[in-house]
Amino acid sequence: MRVEIPGIRLAPNWTSAAAALEGILEFYGQPLPRHAVMGLTGHAWHTCLGTKGEVAALPSGVADLDWQAMVERYARTGFRWERFGGELPAEGPWDDMRTAAVDWAIAHLDAGRPLIGWDFHLHEHGIVFGYDRDRAGFLVHDMLTEELGPFVLWDVWPTAIGRLELFAPLEPFEMDPLESIGGSLQTALDCFAGLDGAEDGQPRGTAAIRAWADAFEGETEVDRAGNAYTLVVLQAARMDGAAFLADIAEAVPELASPLLAAERAIREQVKALAPLITLFPFPSGGHGNVNNPGLRRAAAMTLRRAAAHEAEAATHVREALDILGE
Repeated sequence: MRVEIPGIRLAPNWTSAAAALEGILEFYGQPLPRHAVMGLTGHAWHTCLGTKGEVAALPSGVADLDWQAMVERYARTGFRWERFGGELPAEGPWDDMRTAAVDWAIAHLDAGRPLIGWDFHLHEHGIVFGYDRDRAGFLVHDMLTEELGPFVLWDVWPTAIGRLELFAPLEPFEMDPLESIGGSLQTALDCFAGLDGAEDGQPRGTAAIRAWADAFEGETEVDRAGNAYTLVVLQAARMDGAAFLADIAEAVPELASPLLAAERAIREQVKALAPLITLFPFPSGGHGNVNNPGLRRAAAMTLRRAAAHEAEAATHVREALDILGE
């Protein structure tokens, strides 16, 4: 038995969860611009310096955030969402959790609901648009579908023990516009403050950018591929964030002054990051550049400037929230 939901695609975006979300909204005939999806959900503001042992800037940091919080944040895009997810056991069998997740997914897919899912062909998000019960697997759109095809066996999902995440859109949901704006701005502040994930010792928020600079200034090993990947995701996300702030400033004139100031600060952050994209290009990462002492010092100084611009933006976002609360 094969069930397939046609006419759905993954939108272009370095943040794959937002790419899947945007594709699903378009499928339902309620499309939003990429920068609106990023800003409303907080994906525009997430930063985690993926860290394990003595290695920093691992690619895992990009998707290491509070996924339960995304149920509420995703509702700002016009649909209620339901999540099946959590940490997988470090030891012992976890087949029961996977079987329950598959059953949960099939029920939604049978109802015609495409899903956002994690870790199919690679450690990224994609869209689950169907399943094949006879072959025992999902049909997915993710970054490798064109190369590998859409089919993914349940037995090999997720591809690495760690997390299992699925999100299902339930029904359209109309949120008060000012409540949505206030929530999204508060999410931005929470992300800047590092409140967007577990307290696991990994640097988050603006402090993560400073910790990144510390790593380059010291003897810490900086992961070559992860460093390049985190940089391009961060810069693209902040570009969308700046566009989102400009949209709110236009829509709510009383917030224009602080939000346009915040937009300018974020655009300066984007400019500050630009030389690092050249210095550590994705996917090669600049080969030996991460170990060159002079380039490491230059990267550290650049990251500190980027963090300073973000801190300035946070001050102005707080001003806007204060005005909104009056």
